[in-house]
Amino acid sequence: MVDGTLDWGVKESFRSYVTGPIAHGKVETTGGATATSGGYRFPDATGAFDAEKQTLDAGFDGTVRFLGHEEGGSHALDLSLSGLEVRVKGGSGTLVADVSAKDRETKKVTAYTDLALADLKLPGGGLAAKGGVVTLSAVPATLTADGTRAFGGMYAKGTPLDALTVSVALDEDAELPGTAGGSGGTGGSGGTGGSGSTTGATVGGGTVGGSGALASTGADVPAGALIAASGVVVAAGAGVVIAARRRRTV
Repeated sequence: MVDGTLDWGVKESFRSYVTGPIAHGKVETTGGATATSGGYRFPDATGAFDAEKQTLDAGFDGTVRFLGHEEGGSHALDLSLSGLEVRVKGGSGTLVADVSAKDRETKKVTAYTDLALADLKLPGGGLAAKGGVVTLSAVPATLTADGTRAFGGMYAKGTPLDALTVSVALDEDAELPGTAGGSGGTGGSGGTGGSGSTTGATVGGGTVGGSGALASTGADVPAGALIAASGVVVAAGAGVVIAARRRRTV
């Protein structure tokens, strides 16, 4: 592969919570990542791809950082996702990321490398390139057991995250889609609040708990659940293997 993009909104209700009237926060995008109407776009895909074995390892540049609950010049909620990677093997897919998450109570920041963040429900049948581009559109994503650590236990394993769309160019002449799609519902990102940041939106609901807890942010979170703030493709042509050095922005 020579290029590619990942469009993903993480979780709409989480975006809304961060930028809404409780957390009064913001979202910053750096390293090439940009805000879109439905979330964020991560560019410059590199990786390894085997059409015959139906395997893919596609990494993307860019970082998205969620900041909220400012206290004394710092944010109690501080969650960064970078080094996003889509891995496909044996018909199953996983979204992996490097995660930096701050615990609201202890203020300790924990870093996770290559954390399996979400399980991906891939479309059935073989995947084929069209115009030199392979696209997985609006792929459902659900939180893994390991992924719950990124959100400080705010969401349980199996909680739906925003769907994601991956487009990978297999040759220099291929033209990638110019607009984001399939990255979950719109909203939650709000308007731009300066370069590389998003603000505005509405809150999914819930109340703030005691020390080290944030409000639940959506109907998919069990009632009363509180959190400690923590803040994937195949080309036509059997036997083709394309490998590229993965570039990662941390």
